[in-house]
Amino acid sequence: MHHAQIDFEEINIPLFTDEGAALIDEWCPAKRVPVLHDGPLVLWDSLAICEYIADKVTDRSLWPERSDDRARARAMSAEMHSSFAALREAMPMNCRRIVKGFTPALDVQIDINRIVQLFEDALQQSDGPWLFGSYTVADAMYAPIATRFNTYQIKLPALSQRYVDRTLNDAPMQDWFAASKAEDAVIEKAEVPDSITT
Repeated sequence: MHHAQIDFEEINIPLFTDEGAALIDEWCPAKRVPVLHDGPLVLWDSLAICEYIADKVTDRSLWPERSDDRARARAMSAEMHSSFAALREAMPMNCRRIVKGFTPALDVQIDINRIVQLFEDALQQSDGPWLFGSYTVADAMYAPIATRFNTYQIKLPALSQRYVDRTLNDAPMQDWFAASKAEDAVIEKAEVPDSITT
């Protein structure tokens, strides 16, 4: 939404709380976040939301211009949307912490390796700075992965690390990090202790 330069109001839902449950009942027909309300339209799926925003923007493209690049960007986005369950489970997103001593289990490392392969292939073909040259939906879909790689201090090849650093330093992401520091909620079941081997 920030990259599309579309004004929006954000409602923060504190997960796994009574207040959050009430807000989810009110705003989220699928009982999951994110959800987008645009007038009478309600979209409850992250990739569908991204596609809708990309369709609404007329003065810039949030998909690559070339059809083959656009197809690859869509495939990458869909893979992010449907895959990497082991990584998601073992590496919960946490913008406020650095977890020291994290060692990925084999299934998590396989997910990491696949994501690195996707990053490296896209960046080598586009010459960066984003996955497909300019910022696209694919970059939005992989932004939460960049935060996880940072939180869990995952060692990456130089090209992928530069991309992760660029993502983390992007202005909307910096705003996101600033907002996270202002929050005091802790989801205990998603806290990964330091010096852990999974």
